[in-house]
Amino acid sequence: MHFDRIFIAPLRKYLRFFLIFFVLTPLIFVVRMLVWPTAWVSERADRRLRRELIRLWAYGFAAIAGIRIRVHGTPPPHPFYLVANHLSYLDMLLLCRETGCIFVARGDVEHWPVLGSMAKSLYIIFIDRASKRDTMRVNTLIKHALEMGDGLGVFAESRISRGLAVEPFKSSLIQPAVDNQMPVYYATLSYETAPGCPPASEIVGWWRPEPFFFHMLRLFSYPGCTATLHFGAEPIGGDDRKVLAQQLHDAVEETFTPLQ
Repeated sequence: MHFDRIFIAPLRKYLRFFLIFFVLTPLIFVVRMLVWPTAWVSERADRRLRRELIRLWAYGFAAIAGIRIRVHGTPPPHPFYLVANHLSYLDMLLLCRETGCIFVARGDVEHWPVLGSMAKSLYIIFIDRASKRDTMRVNTLIKHALEMGDGLGVFAESRISRGLAVEPFKSSLIQPAVDNQMPVYYATLSYETAPGCPPASEIVGWWRPEPFFFHMLRLFSYPGCTATLHFGAEPIGGDDRKVLAQQLHDAVEETFTPLQ
């Protein structure tokens, strides 16, 4: 264990970081640029290509980072509106890998180095959560994405939780599905680490106020983790966003496992 901590862990950490951010991500970005002209012919076709690229990136990331993924249930067909609980930035990775969905992400992600530029090119929708006015703009973008055949993933807790329980869902994030008369699919995410490693709450959960890359490098220094993704059997519909938000919360909570 001492040898692993002194020699293996740093090597593993920086090798993974190099492979993901200096090999995999630039390669996917170059391919994205090469197929960009597709958007001039058909935005719908370009979005389909984007889905395959983002899934390819997610598969590569998971393989390099040692993230083993167990899936229960069937991913929803496109187009769809899906809500899930939120424990880590890895949540986006899992949902992208299994569904090819895009997300409504917090506005500061747009300005992250490398990942921000890539996210913009992949039609990720950014929202200023401090501005209520921004909701109308975002809802318009969501409606357009659904019309183009995209699947949309939303973390309805509106923030990363500590992983002790599923926090209340924000009904405002359910409103676009109500406006578009779409039943809402749901998924539950949970994580566990290998024996001998710190618990998932320490190395997977990202609820503490620490920089993204600092947290990621620490995660990369360990052998990996196991992520479990439960898809609900049937979507839930309704025309009252508050009632629908509570029903979805209860459905997600049924299969939720608190972080270790």
